[in-house]
Amino acid sequence: MHASKILSPCSGVCTIAGEDTPFAGHCIGCGRSLDEIGDWRDLDNDARAKIMSTLPGRLRRAGFAVPNILKEAIAP
Repeated sequence: MHASKILSPCSGVCTIAGEDTPFAGHCIGCGRSLDEIGDWRDLDNDARAKIMSTLPGRLRRAGFAVPNILKEAIAP
């Protein structure tokens, strides 16, 4: 039996902040960097969980809302 992978935190917004913003290179919908988005498929659950734990704070610090899909994914 295989352990299920942590699902993507993608909220469907999929908009990368411009280089002229403090959130440059990050998606304003999920908070991931371009590298994290590109690597997501190949990451193991530990690496995904580590990234997931940082996303709400990243989004809040940048002034963006934390999407429900992300809140539900990291809820205890």
